[in-house]
Amino acid sequence: MRTFIAIEIPAKIRREIDKLIKEETRKNLPIKWVSFENLHITLKFLGEIDNKKKYDVTAVMNDVVKKIKQFIVTLEGLGCFPSLKNPRVLWVGVTQGDKEMIEVANELENSLAHIGFKKEDKKFHPHLTIGRIKTFCKVDEILQKTIKTEPFSVDAVVLFKSTLKPEGPIYEELQKFPLITASPAGNNKFSK
Repeated sequence: MRTFIAIEIPAKIRREIDKLIKEETRKNLPIKWVSFENLHITLKFLGEIDNKKKYDVTAVMNDVVKKIKQFIVTLEGLGCFPSLKNPRVLWVGVTQGDKEMIEVANELENSLAHIGFKKEDKKFHPHLTIGRIKTFCKVDEILQKTIKTEPFSVDAVVLFKSTLKPEGPIYEELQKFPLITASPAGNNKFSK
């Protein structure tokens, strides 16, 4: 099964982003836009794994989430990879919560390396992919648009299965791994 680890985006936030995607879709540019239900932030693409490897991955994820507290994220601004001269991927950036997201991604990256997953060459850059550019087109106009979502809480990371179909991938949640609940100040039984 083809798998990846990601952060889910609440439906309300996805609707804000989908509104921008729908406006851009009308321009008929050679861009394959991400569908509403598939909007997420990938932390690590795992590729093909069997059931034994899935068991190893879930064990690693269970360990990792024990170290990470829930955090708040705001999505803001548009960009592209790898460059404006050669745009292949359009994305919405992460402003608030980017450091925490990098921490989670690095923790996963290092822990998964112990069970045979290759480490990424590039540093993790938190982003939400909204479109993939099939043949070159200018995206300057799109990138000038402003977008800033309401802050939302990230309370889990999710292991997803991806099934490739001609009409686009179908993502299925395999398992959700809750992050540590941030306890209200003064209400932590472990504080002295």
